[in-house]
Amino acid sequence: MRALAAVVLAVLLLAAAPAVRPDPGAGGTAGALATGSAVPVEALPAPAVSWPVEGETAAPAAPAAGSLVYLPRTGRMMSVVPGVEDSALVIGDSQAGPDTWVGLGLEQAGYPAIIRGAIGTGYVEGNGSVAGYARALEAHQWLLPWGTPRLILLQGGGNDITHPASDIRAEALRLIRGLRQSYPSVRIVMVGVIGDGTGPRSEVDRVLAAVAAEQGIDFLTPGNWWARYGLNGRLRPDGRHLSPEGHRIAAGVFAHELARMSPPAIPQTIPHRAVS
Repeated sequence: MRALAAVVLAVLLLAAAPAVRPDPGAGGTAGALATGSAVPVEALPAPAVSWPVEGETAAPAAPAAGSLVYLPRTGRMMSVVPGVEDSALVIGDSQAGPDTWVGLGLEQAGYPAIIRGAIGTGYVEGNGSVAGYARALEAHQWLLPWGTPRLILLQGGGNDITHPASDIRAEALRLIRGLRQSYPSVRIVMVGVIGDGTGPRSEVDRVLAAVAAEQGIDFLTPGNWWARYGLNGRLRPDGRHLSPEGHRIAAGVFAHELARMSPPAIPQTIPHRAVS
């Protein structure tokens, strides 16, 4: 935290707005969500507190939850979220909500989840209000949490099935580069596209597996889980999303598979729910 503080110029306190959520970065800024466009750092509130770049003699007090922190090294505005050091930062689509197989699976594995995700999004695909993953972060539509997460989980790609493999690969690499710049020491796990192991969803899964291998990132494929675990009968009428029972079953599988790849998280005495 002290190393990060050395490059922080300002903490922007959200004193004028009511504390309707502990994590303002989950939905980005109001202007970004309203227009689907970028919100430049200059358009955000003026700094309330300045920290020197050099000459720090002691670590400053931690910013208050709900504050914003600007890091000039990365050009990112970040949100202050309690407990980030014990949490998994999740970037994903509608499969990554607090009551999905991803959110519930992380909870079972002992990771509070800080979620940056939206329905209909992907590495390339946007939903009209939020852009693809890397672009949404660069545009401050989502804000990364300030500090050092225990784990970064990249999920999704099912909404990218209409895009060329080259575009999916390019945007996945763009996201990974940005995250490594912000969190150089944090382990990244990429989760592929859940499905029955055939068709366009499986093709995107293979593209992401290749990206992960190229970048030295752990890859967890749920590519055939619908068929392997009998989840085809637990899909909603749209044929793409699991029912609550399907999410519950897949969550247990996901927690088990993640535990095989990663050291188990510190057990939590009080169950944590994902922040959305």
